[in-house]
Amino acid sequence: MKLKLYLHLSVARRYQITRSLILVTVLTVSLLLITSAWQLNSEKIHAASVRSSAESVLAPSPAFGDDRLWYRVRGTGLLTISGAGCCEGISFPGTFEMDYLQDPAGRVQIPRLQASIVDMDIVFRFLIFETNRIRIRCGETQNDRTITGNVDALGNLTIPSGAASISGTSSENRNTLGECHGASSNLAATNNVPLRGLLDPGANLVSLGGAFTTRIEGNDYNITLEMTGSYANRPPQARLGVTGSNLEVFAQGGCPAVLNAGNPPEPVIEANDPAGLKMSLRSLSYDPDGTWTRADVEMDKWFYARDDAPLDFLAEGREYGPKIFAFGPRHRLVLETSDRLGATRTSECSFRVVDTIPPVVTPPASISVAATSRRGALGRDSPAIREFLAGATCHDIVDTAATQLPPLASGATVTKTTVFTIGVSTVTFRCRDRFGNLGTAQSKIKVVTSK
Repeated sequence: MKLKLYLHLSVARRYQITRSLILVTVLTVSLLLITSAWQLNSEKIHAASVRSSAESVLAPSPAFGDDRLWYRVRGTGLLTISGAGCCEGISFPGTFEMDYLQDPAGRVQIPRLQASIVDMDIVFRFLIFETNRIRIRCGETQNDRTITGNVDALGNLTIPSGAASISGTSSENRNTLGECHGASSNLAATNNVPLRGLLDPGANLVSLGGAFTTRIEGNDYNITLEMTGSYANRPPQARLGVTGSNLEVFAQGGCPAVLNAGNPPEPVIEANDPAGLKMSLRSLSYDPDGTWTRADVEMDKWFYARDDAPLDFLAEGREYGPKIFAFGPRHRLVLETSDRLGATRTSECSFRVVDTIPPVVTPPASISVAATSRRGALGRDSPAIREFLAGATCHDIVDTAATQLPPLASGATVTKTTVFTIGVSTVTFRCRDRFGNLGTAQSKIKVVTSK
């Protein structure tokens, strides 16, 4: 890989070419360590915050609707450099840490990428004599701007040419307090060929390998890079659940809404209360980074809106409710779960409350009566028939005053003059609720001739 490098040395130039090669090599190590580090990983979450030190740093969480996921990756790398003027295959170890966001389309943004190289001395000899010694202390690099790339469905990551701009520094000495001083070196570099990597957050594994070439002061150099790492933080998995009458199956998670047959179809939930839908909210969120399912879960927050209104904070905690969701508006519920580094993920449930379930009609038991005339039996002449026709009941959990309609026999409304002929007649009992849902049930009258 050809790199554009700009190196400014403030130290004596006694071994100008050799020292330049070594420092460029070492800082290139840091550069490549970082450049490859960013390739490392992807998955799904709102970036909430990220601590600037290896321990913490928080950035504002994207607004609702921004479904990017935030990750933090750490690992080690090893570069081997060989060429006519330097290094004889010397391997340079280092470490990296990277924060990145990934959206559902596979676009990746890397706002923070930092790498460091272990302190080391590089000694040059001629025969048995030491001819030069280069001291590398506090070697560090970081990205100058957000790095962008893309990852495919298989986790293959590509960073386009020119997308990674890196700067770095190193010093000659480190004191007992860990502070570095002495002659310093600075570098700025931009990749001019695509960089590639593989990400596997599910397996908690990152790896990167590649061979690069560059020309420095008239000499060609081969650089082989091997990197491995793992996720220091992955976003939590937000999972919304509900409890309530007729909602038992969703107690272990899931939005109970189903698409109706409208044009266009929209998600709806059947009412379970005269006022609409009565249910409690439960968070079943978990996090892949803890020793148990919720070890790395910091907080659950609930947000709510009607129709196209903006989301308002509703409550925080694993459970909330019960709450009544009225007939009419479109309801929108959002559960936002955050982990201990501020990474967030959401689970959403949008729906209208409807009542399409008819009342339950309980008919009277079938009866057998004697004919009151040669044609059969009339209700007005038979107390048993009158009691039978008035014996149905209705039940509706939404409309507690559902309307009972006159029974039907042979498709016609039963009246006082309806004749039930000798034999068996089927009677249909009906009940209608305030949303127009009609419930029916049937029973039978058997009319026998008098002896």
